[in-house]
Amino acid sequence: MGKGQVWKDPVFRYEDSHSGRPVVRLTDYLGHSNHLYFTDPCWLAGGASFIFTSDRGNQSNLFRYDLADGTITQLTELQGRGRPGGAYCAATGRHYFWSRGELCELDVATLDVRPIFRAPDGMAPSGQYSPTADGRYVCTALGERRAPAGPARIAYSYASFRDTFRARPLSRVVRIDVRTGASEVLHEERAWIGHVNTSPVRPDVLTFCHEGPWDEVDQRIWGLHVQTGALWRIRPQESPALRQGMAIGHEYWFADGERVGYHGHPRTGGGPQIFGHRRWDDSEGVETAFPFRSTHFHSLDEQLVVGDGNSAFAANARPFIQLFRREPGAAGAGDRYAGPRILAFHRSTFNDQHAHPHPRFTPDGTRVLYASDLTGYSNIYLVEVGDFEDLPELT
Repeated sequence: MGKGQVWKDPVFRYEDSHSGRPVVRLTDYLGHSNHLYFTDPCWLAGGASFIFTSDRGNQSNLFRYDLADGTITQLTELQGRGRPGGAYCAATGRHYFWSRGELCELDVATLDVRPIFRAPDGMAPSGQYSPTADGRYVCTALGERRAPAGPARIAYSYASFRDTFRARPLSRVVRIDVRTGASEVLHEERAWIGHVNTSPVRPDVLTFCHEGPWDEVDQRIWGLHVQTGALWRIRPQESPALRQGMAIGHEYWFADGERVGYHGHPRTGGGPQIFGHRRWDDSEGVETAFPFRSTHFHSLDEQLVVGDGNSAFAANARPFIQLFRREPGAAGAGDRYAGPRILAFHRSTFNDQHAHPHPRFTPDGTRVLYASDLTGYSNIYLVEVGDFEDLPELT
């Protein structure tokens, strides 16, 4: 089994038991399949195809899914542990991913793979990475490798999350020239850095985060100028009043490439959820109270937002793909979000990243792509958005 092999998983179509919306299970194999992280570019040909990760033949690889006919094409033939992800660059038709400490470039048309950069000794990839809008660079974070301390512990999702945050590892934001492989450190500090996301339209701007428990991170979202290294806060959280107020995170770019969306909740864990967005330079900030807390949110703009609730086995479980719609408030009251409305019952366990639904809109906004392991293995689903008013309320 190698790159170029074509697969045809059985496609299963059904009506969601809560919303009545048409849902399509796109994958069905004896292994986990999931789309890329919801902030990572994955769409080809304007949304006709997407890149995803799947376990087939006892190995994780990258694949392309063609929505027109359900054809699955294997793009890589990797060896070893780890599940490749990465980000697609529409400007060049290349996909970038890490494998065995090397940043690799995949030509999606020819399936040629070219290593372009190796992480320096003592450093390892950390979090998301993405190409600049002009396709000249890939920007990523590197973190200090840490030797395990204490007795042997079994590894599982988030097992060392708080330990890594509190260790304050040396971290770097770097840009890598995709033509030459030359790298440049844009920013360096002793803090856990992750979630490097470049603007989809501005080649000179990216965001990154200080990773860690939301209730302990002082300032989550940062802006960085790719050419100059200039650094600034996005949605500042440094004042004592704000620190005792909201925990912010899961930032992502709106489709316009100018604004950054995020969500948050009180650091104490109770109280209302908020949804907000700001321009990349931290101007024109807007925050609105949200009617329900969700694990992840995604949107193309501020008008219609999708969330994934929480695990089917969590306390007060709300394992639904949910929609929220922006509506004008009463005179002088400001805008509000109506919802949540149930779009689909995902019933996922959230057991590691492949089972996080990570819902994301298709580029035209008519459907939502998500992952779920409700049938055992994680698979990829696509649900029609349709009319917001026709969806049942989540109460």
